[in-house]
Amino acid sequence: MTRTLLRLSATLFAAALLACGGTPTMDGGTGGGGGSGDGGLLLTFEPPSTTAVNNSLLITISGESFATEGIGFPPASARGAPYFLDGWEVRFTHAVVVVDRLTVSENPDLNPNDPSQTGEAVARAEGPWAVDLAKGGPLVAKELNGQAVALARLTGQNLKAGTPSFAPTAKYAFGYQLIAARAGVYDVNLDAEGEAAYREMASNGWTVWLSGTATWKGDLGAPACRSTGASYDFARFPKAVAFSFGFRAPVDFKNCENPELSPAGSRGLQTQALAQTTAQVTFHLDHPFWEALEEDAPLRWDVLAARRAVDAGVGPSTASLDLTDLAFDFQAPKDAQGAALPWRTCGPTLANERSTGTVAYDPVNVPVNPSGGAAGLKSLSDYMTYNLSTFGHLNNDGLCFPARSYPSPP
Repeated sequence: MTRTLLRLSATLFAAALLACGGTPTMDGGTGGGGGSGDGGLLLTFEPPSTTAVNNSLLITISGESFATEGIGFPPASARGAPYFLDGWEVRFTHAVVVVDRLTVSENPDLNPNDPSQTGEAVARAEGPWAVDLAKGGPLVAKELNGQAVALARLTGQNLKAGTPSFAPTAKYAFGYQLIAARAGVYDVNLDAEGEAAYREMASNGWTVWLSGTATWKGDLGAPACRSTGASYDFARFPKAVAFSFGFRAPVDFKNCENPELSPAGSRGLQTQALAQTTAQVTFHLDHPFWEALEEDAPLRWDVLAARRAVDAGVGPSTASLDLTDLAFDFQAPKDAQGAALPWRTCGPTLANERSTGTVAYDPVNVPVNPSGGAAGLKSLSDYMTYNLSTFGHLNNDGLCFPARSYPSPP
C-alpha cells in the first residue's frame, strides 16, 4: 500500500502535542507529524536520537525472540525456553500492539501491600505508538533475547516545573498503557499488511493483533508423543494452522518490577549520572496459549487445531482460524466432531506429565460465568484475553500490576 504523507508544520505539531498532554522536551516518537491517506489513522514516527544522553531514560519495546523467531519445537532445552507440549511450532507473522503513556513516578515502594500505588508522576512520554513486535527492530533486546526498537527518551522530569533532572540516587516507578487502536497513532514499523490490519484493529477496538502459523512437528521430538486417550486419532488434525486473532484488552501496566535491581522483586528504575538507562517494555507472546491462568504455565495448541479436525482419515495440510473460532467452553473443549480431547505430550518426559483425563484449561482463581464480562470468563476467547492482560513486563521478566480497563473479572 502506498501512503500519502500529509505533513504538519512544526508549529501546528508542537501545539497538537501539548494539547494531548505531551511535552516538546521528549526525544522521539513525536517529531515526524504526518498521516496516512486514510484520515490520519497512522502518523509518521521519528525515533529518538541514537546518541546516548547521561542521566536519561531510553524507553524501548520488544516481544523478545518469541516475536521474531517463534516458539519452536522440538524444545530448545539448552535455553530452557517454553514450548508447546503437544508438539506444535508457532511462528508469528505479525504481533501488533498499541502502547501509550510511558510514565515515571515517585516512590515505587509507597505501599508494599498494593503495588498499584505509587507516588506522584514526574515524567511521561506520550504516544500512542503502534508496534509490530514480530518485525523486531535495530536494537538488541535485553539479555540478547530478540530485538527491540526505541520509542522515546526522557531527559528529565517533564511533569514538574522547570523539568529538573532525574535523581540518580532515587528509585522511580515505571508503567505504561496498552490501549485500543485508534486514529492519531505513531506507526513505528508496520508494513503494508500491518497497516491494513491496524485499520481492522481500530474498527474493532482491539489492543493486540496476532497472526502467524502453527505447524505440527511433534514427530520430531523424542521420546514419541503419548496421550491420555490411546484410541484418539490426532491424525485427523490439520498439519498447519494459520491464525489471525484480535483481542480487546486495554490495560494500565503499573509499577513494574525490575529484574535488573536487587533484591529480586524490586520495583522501579534508577538513572545513572554518567550513562543512560534503558527501560524495555516487554511483551510475552506465549501468554494466550497457557493451559492455566498462572505465570509460565505449559503451552498447548491441540485445542485450537481440533476445531478443524476431519471426521476420519488424514487431516488437511492447512487450515485457518480467527477470533470467531474461539467462542467455546475452555474448561471442556471439544474437537470439530464434538469429542473431548485427551492430553497429549510430545518431546521430553516430564516429572508431572499428565497420564489421565481430558483437556480442561484451568482458570485457577478467576471466576467463570456464562454471562461473561465482569461476572467471569465464558469462552476460550475470554480466557486468552485475560492471559494477555498480564503479558506486559519490564526488562524481560519484571511483572507489572495489571489494571484492566475492560469488563473482566478481577
